[in-house]
Amino acid sequence: MVIHCRVDERLLHGQVAVTWMNHISPDSILIADDDIVNNEVSKMALKMVKPEGTNMAIRSVEDGAKVLNDPRAKKLKIFVIVRTMQDALRLVRLTDEIHSINIGGIRKKDESRLISASVYLNDEDVKTLKELDSAVEDVYFQMVPADGKKSVEEILRQYEK
Repeated sequence: MVIHCRVDERLLHGQVAVTWMNHISPDSILIADDDIVNNEVSKMALKMVKPEGTNMAIRSVEDGAKVLNDPRAKKLKIFVIVRTMQDALRLVRLTDEIHSINIGGIRKKDESRLISASVYLNDEDVKTLKELDSAVEDVYFQMVPADGKKSVEEILRQYEK
């Protein structure tokens, strides 16, 4: 069962490995990313950051959905991490197991603007954000558990200014 799904361009890093892991206490981490699945150096780095005693799988987005759709996954508390909102949307479309999405760090790119702490959005991201908001029960922006949540509506108001 997915207990938390996070969009974070850095995937698993210190902030996520410490604050979010302690906050949600998952059994397993699923990193769903098409690029990193073929990058042995990056996979090794992620394994070094993974908290001891927690299982981790690194899969493509499509194979990540297969993991989540496996009936055995219902017995686990799974923390899903994807790099982009577009990957989150792809994953949501491939499984019914994700009901909420936490958006964390999104780096600056062409035509993007700073909207919230460490979150830059461009027009394509806003389109994807609206699709995600329609596809799951809750989408919110929150860097760490101690921060307040920002709703999609708040973020869109910021973007439209």
